[in-house]
Amino acid sequence: MTSSLVVDQQPAGPTFGSGGPQHHLLTVLAGKMISSTVCVLAQVGVADHMADGPRTVEHLAEATGTDPGMLYRFLRAAASVGIFAELPDGRFELTGTGEYLRSDVPGSLRYLAWLYGEESIWNCFGYAVETLRTGESTGPKVRGGKGWFEYMEEHPEYAEVFHRAMTGTSNMAAQVADSYDFSRFGHIADVGGGQGRLLAAILGKNPDARGLLFDQASAITGAAEVLEQYGVADRTECVVGDFFESVTPGPDAYLLKAILHDWNDDDSVAILRNIRAALGDKKDGRVFIVEAVVPDGNDWHFSKAMDIAMAVSLGSKERNLRDWRGLLSASGFELVGTTKTMPPHWIIEARPV
Repeated sequence: MTSSLVVDQQPAGPTFGSGGPQHHLLTVLAGKMISSTVCVLAQVGVADHMADGPRTVEHLAEATGTDPGMLYRFLRAAASVGIFAELPDGRFELTGTGEYLRSDVPGSLRYLAWLYGEESIWNCFGYAVETLRTGESTGPKVRGGKGWFEYMEEHPEYAEVFHRAMTGTSNMAAQVADSYDFSRFGHIADVGGGQGRLLAAILGKNPDARGLLFDQASAITGAAEVLEQYGVADRTECVVGDFFESVTPGPDAYLLKAILHDWNDDDSVAILRNIRAALGDKKDGRVFIVEAVVPDGNDWHFSKAMDIAMAVSLGSKERNLRDWRGLLSASGFELVGTTKTMPPHWIIEARPV
């Protein structure tokens, strides 16, 4: 069963801005505990069992294979930050925020939460001081000397969670497609596009355009069904490849959504240079990077926290506008402009030079 969510609904829960500076710091330190709690509840899928309304802890424990007493404590902690709500009779229900932990809703974050709690990512933070001191990721230490993508190839159960997490936010694809007019491009490629939801959304709005979906074989698995669902399969070619080796030439525009933040600057330049080579002498060609742009100043922004996660786990980074300009310049591109889309992402447009 699916539902239409009210995305601007205010979550239940306390206001964390009160209590003075010591309380504020204590609340920040508790973030690890709350995040872990929510990640675990996402893994067992408890929110799916509240889709039709409030449920008792006993019912939820039986449905998820968990201990009732412990499940109550986890739910109580998550309810304290507005993910669930405990009713006077002891049952728990979803809040507007908690709805996004369901598997079957548009914009679901269930698998992303599960991924964030996956041990080869989560455990990197236990060695974060090494990253701070050396500048190097502790990911290989946690994963037995292997990089994240190599690790996933050997652990298909985690790869499945990763790919579901990447495709779960399908409403992002629609918002990106709505945020920019791609109509002037007759042939559009999505590099590292997984199952092709973003490309399909763009092609759906541009019926005269053709598409090329480029990724590794394990990532493209399931793309045919998605492309058929969007009605663009007959206009889309799926190509298996490695963007560190080369990128298929021919398209007028290349998309990179949430790809470059997985890689350090040298690797990101290598990917972009292969796209530059694929564009050849198409001076009107474009590369569109859908990523966060880290803002200046002291305000909270998701990308500033995510930057630390990328540093400790993958040895990569989130980038501000100066970083993006430098990366593009080193790859044979120049920045044309940025377009705001679904937070925290922007569409970064660049042309070959």
